[in-house]
Amino acid sequence: MFGHGLPGESMRVRAFGIDFPGPIGLAPGIDIDGSTLQVMQYLGFGFQMLGPAGVEDVSRRYSTDPLRIPETHTLVHSLHAGVPGTARLADTIDRSGDLKIPVGIALRGDRFEEAIARARDRAAFFTLPSECADETDTLCKIRAATLRPLLLRINPNWSNERVDTATGRALDAGWNGCVAVSSAPTRLLSGGEMDGPFLRTRALEVVERVARRYAEAFPIIGSGGIMTPDDATAILDAGATLLELYAGLVYSGPGLPGRIVHALEQRRETKAVHPDVTDELQTDTLRPHTDVRGSRDSRGWILVAFTGAVLFVSGVFALVLAATIKLLPYDVAYLGMSMKDLCDRNECRIVHFMAHDRVSFGGSIMSIGAVYIWLAAGPLRRGEAWAWWTLVLSATAGFASFLTYLGYGYLDLWHGRATLALLPLFVLGMMMSFTRLRGPKGMDVLLRPGARAWLYSPGGMGRTLLLFTAGGMILGGLIIMCVGMTSIFVPQDLEYMRITIPQLDAINPRLAPLIAHDRAGFGGGLCSGGLAIFFSAWCGLRPGARGLWWTFLAAGLFGFGTAIGIHPIVGYTSFIHLLPAYVGALAFLIGMNALRKPVCRADDTSGAFPDY
Repeated sequence: MFGHGLPGESMRVRAFGIDFPGPIGLAPGIDIDGSTLQVMQYLGFGFQMLGPAGVEDVSRRYSTDPLRIPETHTLVHSLHAGVPGTARLADTIDRSGDLKIPVGIALRGDRFEEAIARARDRAAFFTLPSECADETDTLCKIRAATLRPLLLRINPNWSNERVDTATGRALDAGWNGCVAVSSAPTRLLSGGEMDGPFLRTRALEVVERVARRYAEAFPIIGSGGIMTPDDATAILDAGATLLELYAGLVYSGPGLPGRIVHALEQRRETKAVHPDVTDELQTDTLRPHTDVRGSRDSRGWILVAFTGAVLFVSGVFALVLAATIKLLPYDVAYLGMSMKDLCDRNECRIVHFMAHDRVSFGGSIMSIGAVYIWLAAGPLRRGEAWAWWTLVLSATAGFASFLTYLGYGYLDLWHGRATLALLPLFVLGMMMSFTRLRGPKGMDVLLRPGARAWLYSPGGMGRTLLLFTAGGMILGGLIIMCVGMTSIFVPQDLEYMRITIPQLDAINPRLAPLIAHDRAGFGGGLCSGGLAIFFSAWCGLRPGARGLWWTFLAAGLFGFGTAIGIHPIVGYTSFIHLLPAYVGALAFLIGMNALRKPVCRADDTSGAFPDY
């Protein structure tokens, strides 16, 4: 329905002894198992490659699924990904009926002679990896295994001299042509290779070199970095007989082969000269989160990191204040009584209860500060939009929680002034950082995981437990804020203090608003920290993200250590009261332990956690 049909007669090409309806082909790695054979031939393709495949079927593993890097229009696949064996591909070709375009099979692994034999001559031709050219004997053995055309895939990292040696060796062994160039090796996946615009320059160089050296004696399928019709015409003009599309088809859409065919037809009709290719492209292996210092760097992240540092110091100050049983001068003025006067009531349990709230609040603020510093100095500095939105959501919850004083009417001027001083710096830093974000900037970036994972793998289970912990923090923070603005106390609180609300009001009618302020502040900190940890765990955790793992560990120790540790110190040991904290801490510790190896492996920066 949406296809362009077969290319016109003027597009027909003959190469390797095969007639191709057109010069544009589908590269291996897109339709690996041949499920779209009867459809792709009507999108303007002149041939289609299946695979890569080997002798045996390989089951799918999430850790080796292909990756997309939209910012650079790059596609990454793994040589260890799940694929069918060549026998199954032969069956698929048989079942596809009358195909109007030749179908080739790309081979990988080893035992190539056996893989070719299992294909039962159903493939029109085969392409094989560059390693086959290391030994002349290997080339000859594979050549003896079939009468079908054999094409060598040329590694883009080879030197020009090695290209000459390998192609000459293949030609001498009776091979029929080459693919210039294959995808580039990368560490983004185990056994990974990648294709994208960065390959275009090298592909042009190799095509020109091989075509100049052998002309029609060794036909070339141009490949690598072909994203537009202009790229395609440049590859053909450089000397390629055919070309194949991979990343370009993914990012430009299924209409790309038809647009290339139309461009070629129009050029032949008008005999116009195609525009020169002038893009300066990167040839080094890309990493998913490149440091973007220099032109992309700004001072915005510094202001955000400063906010995190101030929050951390404020948390330490709250701990010191609670440990020394002190009230701020404004608190004393508001109550009209000193901490000593208050400590003389109810065996000092009211004071200890307030200290327990403030220690928990201080620990949560320290946790938030640690995560903010990592977010600012790491992903935000690199221009990752998910970090920007995580900070927006977390800070909104944190700064807005200050307004919970409205529930009981206590306005803490010290905290208010500090908030008004810090908020403009944070907002300015976020505004400056937004202009430096890379790639999509919408809030939907929060829906994309930093690394894919099979749920029952250590990485998947660990991340799920951290998300559970963070979700509990968010829910708990909201509940505590609501309690702080309404009833203030739960039954366990009053039981610990050995007092009723009327008795508390009789001691000082301003005690309830002050305690409500502390409680609501802790709830706001818990909710804000939960949001920061939730989205950092979802979007930021990936193999190699050791800094985030250690940041989470520190944040967890600060938060759970203070919130749980203060209770036995003050004698508030109600199991029901502490049960949510126990569950959260246990889930956190198990999750962190499960994530330690998948995240902290120094030699892995892939976009998927290992399955085991």
